[in-house]
Amino acid sequence: MAPKCCPKCFSNEIDSDGASGESVCTNCGHVLEECAIVSEVQFSEGAGGQSSVVGQFVPENGLAFNSGPGFGGFNKDSRELTLANGRRVIQHLAGLLRLNTNHGEVAHRFFQQAVQRNFTQGRKTQTVIAVCLYIVCRKQKTSHMLIDFAEALQTDVYELGGVFLKFCKLLHIRLEPIDPSLFIHRFAAMLEFGDRTQQVSLTALRLVARMNRDWMIRWSASATAR
Repeated sequence: MAPKCCPKCFSNEIDSDGASGESVCTNCGHVLEECAIVSEVQFSEGAGGQSSVVGQFVPENGLAFNSGPGFGGFNKDSRELTLANGRRVIQHLAGLLRLNTNHGEVAHRFFQQAVQRNFTQGRKTQTVIAVCLYIVCRKQKTSHMLIDFAEALQTDVYELGGVFLKFCKLLHIRLEPIDPSLFIHRFAAMLEFGDRTQQVSLTALRLVARMNRDWMIRWSASATAR
């Protein structure tokens, strides 16, 4: 039975994959359960008489590695190298966008899932990492937009958006609609209103709040009419 609460972030947004036996927190990327983990070690004899370990080795970080020469295009050393390189890229990109250490740690857990599910195959590592960081920004409601990541990487924002949608679908990640008020202060500062920046921001926030209320009233009236 899959856990109902994530021990890392205490979220109940748990995605369980019956085929693979995995349970993953879609809020922080933490792996809660792996399939068929046992403490016993079993061996099998191959056609050439060589003995090999049966099953997978699951290290402390929760990533399973096949005991054979390769699995999904990776072996153990290759995966560890990919994860280490991914952490460096995450730290660099997070620094460019002024994200804190916690953002990077959560993004790295999502990147681990991308590597585990071979989502990085055929895709640029930096693109997948940008998507992981953007998901964290959306969940933690920062003012970063997808185009910020595209500009930092000098890549096409539509290509980045396509990878983002596919990754969310793969991990069954559900994100709330973007609140426009998150970007008001940022854009007001960019427009250089000087001493009036705060006043303009507050006025814009009131307008957004009013539009939200009007939309709810119109929706309620429409629903009542039906």
